[in-house]
Amino acid sequence: MTTTPTTTPMTTPTTTTTPTGIPATLQLGGLTLQSPFLLAPLEGVSDAGFRRLCFEQGAGLTWTEMIRARGLAKRNKSTLDLVDTFDADVPTGIQLLTTAPNELLDALGVIEDLAATTHPHFKNICAVDLNFGCPSKDIVQIGAGPAMLKRRGRMQSILQALATWKTTTTLPVKAVSCKLRLGMNAREAEHQVFLPIVEAASGVGLDFITIHARHAGMRSRDPAVWSAIGAAKRVSSIPVIGNGDVTCRADAERLRQQSGCDGFLIARAAINSPFVFRELRGRGSLLPTVDEVQRERTRYEETAEALQTKEKYRIAHADGFARLLRIARGEVGGAVMVPKNSHM
Repeated sequence: MTTTPTTTPMTTPTTTTTPTGIPATLQLGGLTLQSPFLLAPLEGVSDAGFRRLCFEQGAGLTWTEMIRARGLAKRNKSTLDLVDTFDADVPTGIQLLTTAPNELLDALGVIEDLAATTHPHFKNICAVDLNFGCPSKDIVQIGAGPAMLKRRGRMQSILQALATWKTTTTLPVKAVSCKLRLGMNAREAEHQVFLPIVEAASGVGLDFITIHARHAGMRSRDPAVWSAIGAAKRVSSIPVIGNGDVTCRADAERLRQQSGCDGFLIARAAINSPFVFRELRGRGSLLPTVDEVQRERTRYEETAEALQTKEKYRIAHADGFARLLRIARGEVGGAVMVPKNSHM
């Protein structure tokens, strides 16, 4: 089993690079990751059992699904249940949705309080990310997600609050970050409204930033604008993670070559096959054997039962394992079941 992330001195890390130019490991703040490929925070998908499978196949860091800071601040039980960080062996961060620094700090304060009492597994949280990329209508209507990008003063204060909190928290959080889309629409993307936020994230002391290379009006099947990731990399003094259209090792190599990004956030490809992480690392096939699928399905079901995992996750992964089995047996593969709110 690969060891968990360790705290390292804040010096320029020595990064091992493969012959193709993709780093073999990745340093994000105080986290030393086993690979530069991160599992995205996927709604209805990213539960503890699935994250373990992805990590064992080579993901460097995993995330819970997006969690609303307001719900945490109010100690809403269904919101707290999304922080399923029970597995101390799998590096896991939480991704929060917020629109105000006080709301964010209240939510983080609740996590600290509960980590010391009724929710000790909260102490396994190794990173915190802020979501400014979800284009869901209900998110945008409250002024959150990509609707925040043009509110530069508010964004600056939120990012500063997170960076400062990291220096004082009692939790073992080793990296803080944010994820951005390119804007609300093509006009905002053309005017690169995301770049001042990249500069702000660098300036306040975040550890890295993720760029989803689409604006909010684009669909997942629309080609990602990789040049925007390169633009972010040019103005950033912190690592930049690229997100969009990386489904295999060759895609990652092209994105790295075109943008200079430091790492990769993997979403739809992981739903297609969590075994993609070994292919991305150049250590195995994208598609597993029948025995591998059956073994991992059994392990997942045992974990889900032990942790009383929510039914939405079990349904999603039952479909995924069944589809992988059909493919492994040479039968016609079924369509991938992607939760409609995943926004990948």
